[in-house]
Amino acid sequence: MRKLSLICFMMCSALALTWGQATQPNAKTQVQPGMGEKNKAVTRQVFDDLFSKGRYDLIDQIYTRDCVVHTNNKNFRLEEAIEEGKGFRSAAPDLVMKVNRIADRGDRVMVDWTAIGTNTGTGNGLPATGKHLQVHGNSQFRLVNGKIAEVWNNFDKHDMLRQLGVSQEKHEDEKHEKHEHEKHN
Repeated sequence: MRKLSLICFMMCSALALTWGQATQPNAKTQVQPGMGEKNKAVTRQVFDDLFSKGRYDLIDQIYTRDCVVHTNNKNFRLEEAIEEGKGFRSAAPDLVMKVNRIADRGDRVMVDWTAIGTNTGTGNGLPATGKHLQVHGNSQFRLVNGKIAEVWNNFDKHDMLRQLGVSQEKHEDEKHEKHEHEKHN
């Protein structure tokens, strides 16, 4: 009986040890204590400084050079994503990005946000409509060494166009014409 108890104890200990190792994050995703708050502060700069204030001089401090941005199932290099952001600021110069909720988990920061502005300018193929817009979305950021290395953005582009009174087809045509014009100049 004693031998059976010893065997059961050893098996349970081995299982517990194996389970404990399996639930530990691997070395690549471990975050040092206090990094969650630092990562949230870096991420908040995207909304407070870049989008709301147009402070694009901070980009090198916030993003890694090889950052990839995924927006509504499309992939962009950082430079392309920045140009799109500038286009939205140009289309709505009073754009404000409000952080509704921010949370961190390991090397990731998740943000639910609301963009509010008035479409008084042009940009990203949007004509100036003078209409107010309010867009809700969410973003997830992966940070490496205190800088954003990858972003996933989701928002309802069709709802945004509907609020501005712009058809999807017209918007795509305007963007295509602008791209062709830039390519030839």
